[in-house]
Amino acid sequence: MRSLPLAWLSEWAPFQLDALGLVTVFGAKEMNTSIGNLVHSWATDWLPVLGSYAVANNEIAQPEPGFVLYNITDGIMATDVSSWFTRWLMSFPLTYTATTIRLGMDGRPRPALHWAGAMAIGFSTTAVLLVFTIITDDAWGIANVAAMAFSVLLRQLMASQLRSSIDKTIENLQDDPGADVKIFLTLPNGKAVTILGSRQIVVNCILTDARPVSPRYYYLMRVASWAVFGAHAITLGMSTLFNQIFSVVALLLGTYLTAAHVGDSREAIGTRLRLEVDMGDPAWFRPPAYARLNMSPAEEEHMVHWSMMPQRSNTWWWERYRRNQLSILQQAECQPSNPAAREVRSTKGRV
Repeated sequence: MRSLPLAWLSEWAPFQLDALGLVTVFGAKEMNTSIGNLVHSWATDWLPVLGSYAVANNEIAQPEPGFVLYNITDGIMATDVSSWFTRWLMSFPLTYTATTIRLGMDGRPRPALHWAGAMAIGFSTTAVLLVFTIITDDAWGIANVAAMAFSVLLRQLMASQLRSSIDKTIENLQDDPGADVKIFLTLPNGKAVTILGSRQIVVNCILTDARPVSPRYYYLMRVASWAVFGAHAITLGMSTLFNQIFSVVALLLGTYLTAAHVGDSREAIGTRLRLEVDMGDPAWFRPPAYARLNMSPAEEEHMVHWSMMPQRSNTWWWERYRRNQLSILQQAECQPSNPAAREVRSTKGRV
């Protein structure tokens, strides 16, 4: 019987590779953040990655500590920020305190070209791996590639369940989104962002975790993900060294590109929720960021109560704050296109 062209590579083994250790140790933290933020990517959505057990274990939907949300308008402080939003905040660069996020309900479906591009990249990667396992006559390698492909599919199905939950929430809020509120949110690393949007979006999307549309279906996918992860770990370890190297290279590349957020569309979550980001002035500290919100005396008292602003007895700080406030108000009159000016105009009517 005639052997396949590169069948001799199945005997090539000048060293051993602990591929099983790579699969179980590396990439879980990064994938927890990059997949859990529910952002689509035209480049990495369908690429195989390391740390896929973070998806099977549902770590992508677990709360992250250290985030505190201050609803300045309603005088409410909350620490139970939704898991997807905390990961979204950790996924992209933010200024120290000047970044503003506007929540909108006018999101659009993802362009078909993005879907096609992501699937083409993922399919091409899997096809190359499969071809090499076939021409090297590596049955374990074929099983490994199949496990990787199923892992990617299950990952996308689970993320789709969570995105659909947000879509359904936004759809239910279309008729009564509530009044606009001013939000100040602090991150564990000391940074802070301003959030503007309707009260119901904040409550139901930012403070409420995305829940699978079909919990039973989601649970079955988790079980299947664990089974596929186990199959992947075993078959990768049993594959020939040549195919192990190719698989690990593909996994490392997919993990790096996903962790680097290549091709991410950070403005859209699902098909309905839109997050418009204004980075603001990187040189700003808290006083100008607060001044931009054009807070009423009652709202300022909320911030004082939370120790986000100093007591009134600290006249030096309050004088500087008032100067910043006056400066930004003047910019609103003289420079309508200035981002800070737009911010003041959007909040002025709510004071």
